[in-house]
Amino acid sequence: MTTDFAGYEEIKARHTGANGKNVGEPKQARLNGHNVTEPWKEPDAEYVHRKLSLADWLTRDIAMPDFMMGEVVSTTSRILVVGPTGLGKTNFGVAIAIAIAEGRGFLHWRAGQEPRRVLYIDGEMPERLMRSRLEDAVRRLGRTPGTLFTLSREDFPDMPPLDTEVGQHFIDHITEVSGGIDLAIFDNIQSLTISPLKEEEGWRLVSPWTRELTRRKIGQIWFHHTGHDESRSYGDKQREWQMDTVALMERIERPEADVAFRLAFPKCRQRTPDNRTDYEPAIITLQDDKWTSERGSGRKVVKPPAPLARKFYDAMIDAVVAYGAPRPQAGSRPCVTKQEWEAECTRLGLIDANAADSRRALMSKNRRELIAPNWLACNGDYVWSIR
Repeated sequence: MTTDFAGYEEIKARHTGANGKNVGEPKQARLNGHNVTEPWKEPDAEYVHRKLSLADWLTRDIAMPDFMMGEVVSTTSRILVVGPTGLGKTNFGVAIAIAIAEGRGFLHWRAGQEPRRVLYIDGEMPERLMRSRLEDAVRRLGRTPGTLFTLSREDFPDMPPLDTEVGQHFIDHITEVSGGIDLAIFDNIQSLTISPLKEEEGWRLVSPWTRELTRRKIGQIWFHHTGHDESRSYGDKQREWQMDTVALMERIERPEADVAFRLAFPKCRQRTPDNRTDYEPAIITLQDDKWTSERGSGRKVVKPPAPLARKFYDAMIDAVVAYGAPRPQAGSRPCVTKQEWEAECTRLGLIDANAADSRRALMSKNRRELIAPNWLACNGDYVWSIR
């Protein structure tokens, strides 16, 4: 296949080595997607004072989100949907895509104001299976939307990985020639990137582009796998930090259903008292050729924390009292960093400062035990109590 859009070969040459693999950019030259070696212009003092002032924040004319599916998916959303292999991520993703393209509601999420232009980017599904998924979705909808576009790697075998500038330029070009889009669905991170998923550098190369898509009012849904631990996404957690929403697909037993999972939202920045039901955990099934959702059912029976985990919780509370401060990452609740919590656990003798592996394992294990029953919450490097 010949790729002929402007600049492709030039950009590809800058970002690939002799073996065709991505060589990225020097780490020291990049900081959150910005070239720190380039000169920058100091902002005007009057502008700084105005933009930092509380009065300016309280009087700004800020547009409301342009919602496309309930108040979960908008043209500025960045959503990560995580699930084990074989649980039905592509079926679920295509169903969302075709509903939004047609301007219809899906499951318990209401419709947006109008049909939208949706690009579904598939990185691994064989052509035959992808067409089968699309045929099934069209049959259930009863229509063939003209605003759903599907990009398959089998049609574009030379598609560059999305953790390179050339790969991002490739998708931007596809978006442009298709007439523009309101939503991009990426299925899935592992098949669309080449960087090791356990290392933070790979997603750091993608993050600036995701923010640029947001600036251009292109909503994003990224599908990703879990690992052996099916309660969390596989690999480095950095990719979750700049997502508005993280949705977790959990296994349930419904032998009579073609697809069945419990959908929970461990992270939802956009949740408010008015839209809380959009983020309520629900059992999602595809049975008898029909999608259904059951909210408020099928919840896991969560055991209270073990005695040791309670001691770790008390240590966190002590750390909050000693060092805590309200931060936006915690919704303005008093919180501490994981390092401050770990230091308090060390002081109390709960972990051994000289045993790095066991220290990390104990902190991780007891943090999960406290998150499950809603004793504490985490966002990036911060933890806080929600009891």
